Amino acid sequence: MKSQDRKRAELEKLEALTKPVTEKAVKQARKHGSTSAPTKAGKPQASCKTIYRRLDSVKSKPIDWLWPGRIACGKVTLIAGDPGLGKSQITAALAGIVTTGGLWPVDKDKSPQGAVLFLSAEDDAADTIRPRLEAVDADLSRCIVVDAIVDTDEAGTIRQRSISLKSDLSRLEAVIKDIGEVRLIIIDPITAYLGGIDSHKTSDVRDLLAPLATFAERHKVAILGISHLNKSNTQDALLRVNGSLAFVAAARAAFIAVKDKNNPARRLLLPLKNNLAKDVGGFAFSIVDCTLDNGLNTSRIEWEPDPVNMTADEAMNAKPAREESGAVDEARQFLLDLLSIGPMASSDVKDEAEKAGFSWATIRRAKENGGIESKKSGFDNGWIWSLSEDAHTKMLKPGACDLSA
Repeated sequence: MKSQDRKRAELEKLEALTKPVTEKAVKQARKHGSTSAPTKAGKPQASCKTIYRRLDSVKSKPIDWLWPGRIACGKVTLIAGDPGLGKSQITAALAGIVTTGGLWPVDKDKSPQGAVLFLSAEDDAADTIRPRLEAVDADLSRCIVVDAIVDTDEAGTIRQRSISLKSDLSRLEAVIKDIGEVRLIIIDPITAYLGGIDSHKTSDVRDLLAPLATFAERHKVAILGISHLNKSNTQDALLRVNGSLAFVAAARAAFIAVKDKNNPARRLLLPLKNNLAKDVGGFAFSIVDCTLDNGLNTSRIEWEPDPVNMTADEAMNAKPAREESGAVDEARQFLLDLLSIGPMASSDVKDEAEKAGFSWATIRRAKENGGIESKKSGFDNGWIWSLSEDAHTKMLKPGACDLSA
């Protein structure tokens, strides 16, 4: 427990350090407030300048959202998860939405349309990335795979290598300017593009990610890094992201993909942290096989229509249903009785559940078992829980209360 607390404290410090420095700040520092070491006449000296700004010179602005409340333009976002849980299929689904200006799942907000850049070290463009994009009807003309960097030395020797976030941001910048209207850059996995940096060395990772955050802000592009989970047995999901804590600290929002322990075919995409907006819930999805018109077999994401009101910690540490089925069944019956009188704010449901002795985690698992719906409130942006039409009909029948029938 003490080790977990120390890691949390380290994460908070790193978040404070990993902030982008804007070009405007640099210009203002040069004009008004920079300090440098004295120089000797005729001899250039090394210098160190402090960049600072007076806040009355900073103009307030709203967050520029790509996916409202989840992924922001000009920021770094992270999705982590074990292999095989659909992280790459998720990125294909997001690319399909962005390149066509489609609708985001659950809330149905419209995405701004633009191009998507892929830096993919694990999936082949021809047999994996393109088929998955075709399966979600992405605009392939707006999907760009950045394959490699080609260097030519003074002797004319040509060498092809992987792009490095440490040394090649200027080259990536040239691609963005050439393509135009790039909205999203997907880096999968982000640890494959560190340019030889030890992904577990916090200071080195922080020094690499800070310029990346500045790069995202300068070009108003959302950067989505994909990561794996470590083998730690900690119950804190935030500390399960592989590599240095600096990855999570640099990200303004982070999500985790996990299996639903009560349904092996069901996956959950849940928020780990969000520095830019309040937690508005996660998503449930499944990976479905599909065959393209050309006969190729691939897979795609199928989103469920309702939000998932479960934390990442709860999902990762949940016991299988067979161990808690009694408590969940009892909680479900409690919800059916409570909501039979009419819809209720989720905050009020939580208060009533606590009075009845139910944990919020058990209540949310009971809700996910069916019969209960949730919709966003138009007043305080909260959630309203109510019986589904089917559940309400069954509740009206004498003696009928078992929704599993």
